[in-house]
Amino acid sequence: MTLLSRHAECAFWLARYLERAESMARILEAHVAFNRGRATDAPWAWILALYADEENFFKKYPEANAENVILYYVTELDNLSSIQGSIRAARENARALRALLPTDLWLQINDFYSRILAFTKSDFSEMRLSRTCDNIKRGCYAEIGVAESTLYRDEGWPFFRLGQFIERADQTSRLLDVQFAQRAAGMSELSPEQEGGFWNVLLRSASAYHAFRRVQPSGLKPMDVARFLIFDSRLPRSVAFCASEIVRMISQLRGEFRLRNAQRAFERSDAFLTQLQSHSRDDQLLARLHAFNDWVQTELTLLTAELGNTFFGHQQTTPEPVSTQPPLETSSFFQTQAKTSSQFQTQG
Repeated sequence: MTLLSRHAECAFWLARYLERAESMARILEAHVAFNRGRATDAPWAWILALYADEENFFKKYPEANAENVILYYVTELDNLSSIQGSIRAARENARALRALLPTDLWLQINDFYSRILAFTKSDFSEMRLSRTCDNIKRGCYAEIGVAESTLYRDEGWPFFRLGQFIERADQTSRLLDVQFAQRAAGMSELSPEQEGGFWNVLLRSASAYHAFRRVQPSGLKPMDVARFLIFDSRLPRSVAFCASEIVRMISQLRGEFRLRNAQRAFERSDAFLTQLQSHSRDDQLLARLHAFNDWVQTELTLLTAELGNTFFGHQQTTPEPVSTQPPLETSSFFQTQAKTSSQFQTQG
């Protein structure tokens, strides 16, 4: 292998942090869009529940109001789930790869980082947050576009793509868990009219509304939306699409680049894809959506740990056995208990 393990890890996390910043912008934009024009202030605490960040948040802020939650998830540089924190982390990983990166990509990352830091407090007010998040999404699109257009297709490329699709699958599963997080944070049930609006906004926040309408020209059933965002292998943001790309990238590392010790990572990713496909036949998926999303996030965390052990030189740990069975039905989408989810993996 000609690529150093630390460079492989930096390529992996460069893509993950860019994808994470884009996804956070989507979540905040969706919240603002869904609650625009409502008479009462919409609670923001559900976003903390979605990312299991309550403990860390309340160490710094006394109240989960709009201003504090926006600060925590947009401008808090020490929070690697925040937009500015993620972009800074992406830039630091790019710096470590400077000798390998095309000049165009390096300049794009620095320009984007400077523009993100130049935002003022007013840009993150509730009134202007939607526009700001849209600008951030477009900046992340540009980053990924330049990377895809300029990165050399050596061993570093599959690691970049692995980071991108592992993070994207994780974030799509979290997006689908929004209603559970809202209930966990004490928000009331949606009326039938609000329910339709919620799933409409969810599709649009995943940039999947028009694709969904090509498959479902009329109607907007929650089960159809959930299955589309999870199982449609033609949708770039679906969990199934991401899982198939993960398998393909590990296969490329194992085959084309002849990387040793990739067998276990391949088995884990292939088992994940196989189990995912088996769930496409579950007629009760919506009722078990939270348990399903927890399973997706746990499997992605274990896969990330496997990649760290195999390729990035992390300290070996006792590996979890590769599961060949679907997850147990341990919780319901409509429970109102606090969400216990796998924490984000962050580069050490």
